[in-house]
Amino acid sequence: MAQFSIAPHSDVVARRGAVLVVEDRNDVRQAMAQLLELHGFLVEDARNAEEALTQLYTEPDGFALILLDLLLPGGLSGWDFRARQLADPRIAHIPTIVVTVSDDVDSEKRDALRFDGWLEKPFRCADLLKAVRRYVVSEGSALQAES
Repeated sequence: MAQFSIAPHSDVVARRGAVLVVEDRNDVRQAMAQLLELHGFLVEDARNAEEALTQLYTEPDGFALILLDLLLPGGLSGWDFRARQLADPRIAHIPTIVVTVSDDVDSEKRDALRFDGWLEKPFRCADLLKAVRRYVVSEGSALQAES
């Protein structure tokens, strides 16, 4: 099982805002969202790149992190999404972590899109939380509130 890897150019401070989960599989998207919400993160989700871009363009300052699957249905792949994101100064600054099964990726192609992190599926919940905590401040855990 792969662990979270951080890009060498990724020098950030965690900030407040929502995590945008871009994942086409309902079960995976909902599980990720529930896990993050239980740990106090604000979460928005999108089933494809088009939905994700619409959300980002609507509220570009509302997002602290994007969790992006590369293999998305429709006209735009995760690769296309990232290229558009980087080309738009309103949303280019939002850190993006790839969460995908696509581990056999050309390193030049991967480096060109300057991902901030890479988490291969299947992943451990602890690795996802570690990755998100690097970039996003939790608003308070529902798990702690029940204790």
